[in-house]
Amino acid sequence: MWSSILLLVIILACIIYAVYLYNDLYNSKTAGFDETKEQILNQTSIAEIEKIEQYNGSSPYHVVFALNEANEEKLIFYPVEGKEKELTTINRSEIITAEEVLSLWQAQCNECELVKINPALENNEPLWEITYHDNQNRYVMEYLSIYDGAPVESYRFKKMF
Repeated sequence: MWSSILLLVIILACIIYAVYLYNDLYNSKTAGFDETKEQILNQTSIAEIEKIEQYNGSSPYHVVFALNEANEEKLIFYPVEGKEKELTTINRSEIITAEEVLSLWQAQCNECELVKINPALENNEPLWEITYHDNQNRYVMEYLSIYDGAPVESYRFKKMF
């Protein structure tokens, strides 16, 4: 009887800890999004924010997909660090879409397994970052021009263990 109650308490404690851990990880992943949203809405001509993503490159950025007052689609790179925030804003009508990048990538790497496609900003140059596993089981981070999909840089990591 006591062993059943003890087992039930242990299982319940594990479930509570798992829920707490999940919430904590999710909150750390989206930390600062509310502040970024507030700053952009208050200090720019942006009227609506569709979504915010995190980019962690040489410098961390919040990548904001938004609409301005003229209903034009914008892509904004909002620096996470520093007091002075120099925004990089791009008209989404001038860039190739993630779907176009995906089809370019699939044409060149048909046996690869896609991890994700994200907007990136490196050396003040807006890019698409594609991460995937190639046919040699390497983890690849490839950077393409956000305007025409031209290759800019790539890193390939081979598993050691």
